[in-house]
Amino acid sequence: MKIIQVTDIHLGRQGERRYGADLHQRLASCIAHINAHHADAAFCVFTGDLTETGAPESYADLRTALSELSVPWRLLPGNHDRRANLVAAFPEIPLDENGFVQSAHQTADEVLLFLDCLAEGRVEGELCDRRLAWLEARLEETAGRPAYVFMHHPPVALGLPQLDPLALEQPERLLGLLRRHGDVRHIFFGHVHRDIAGTVAGIPFSAQRGLHARFELALDRSSEIVEQAPPSYAVVLIDSANEHVVVHGCDFLEQWPIYSGETGEPIMA
Repeated sequence: MKIIQVTDIHLGRQGERRYGADLHQRLASCIAHINAHHADAAFCVFTGDLTETGAPESYADLRTALSELSVPWRLLPGNHDRRANLVAAFPEIPLDENGFVQSAHQTADEVLLFLDCLAEGRVEGELCDRRLAWLEARLEETAGRPAYVFMHHPPVALGLPQLDPLALEQPERLLGLLRRHGDVRHIFFGHVHRDIAGTVAGIPFSAQRGLHARFELALDRSSEIVEQAPPSYAVVLIDSANEHVVVHGCDFLEQWPIYSGETGEPIMA
């Protein structure tokens, strides 16, 4: 199965430039690139911070942009989003029984779990008792089946003093549920605007830096510096039968000089 992960769009006002970038144009280029190269994907999952302020007009613009995407998509909120405005603009998105934007998708081989960790008005993420109860019920229903989790906030400290205090609160509550399931194969998230991979509680994870500017890699101090690095999305290849997950980062706007691997000569585009 191929899944595309796009994160941290931060869509604001039309014509606005943030850190030198037009995020509307960046999203349009991302969608065009996915259509051209990955139209065979099963899903495109947008893992939060869909907008900059949660304004209704930003979700309307997002809906217009997504009308051009040729693969099915799922939307998850991040801390910059507003749940009510998201649901009003996309009334067809799946909700749980408590109105949270979370859902499960089962295939013949696995289950994909999409979590809503938005804490309205706060940067940190949360999974309250109701959301965790929903997750526990889904894990019990799919016991013995490989599971893959998508969310916005990291459930793990990443060694980034600026960002670690802004991650998922009480991550051990989530990780305890995932450990008890026993076959969670990967956790995918955004929020940190960097490409990061590792394991937590024995479960592999990956963060995607997304469409917005990248935070500086500052491991020894808290830094407010952001870098206008190339925007990126992830191409995720899942083979549950062979316990195989591969995550490719795709820098879709950059055009680098290319050469023949056989002759070393430049290839004219």
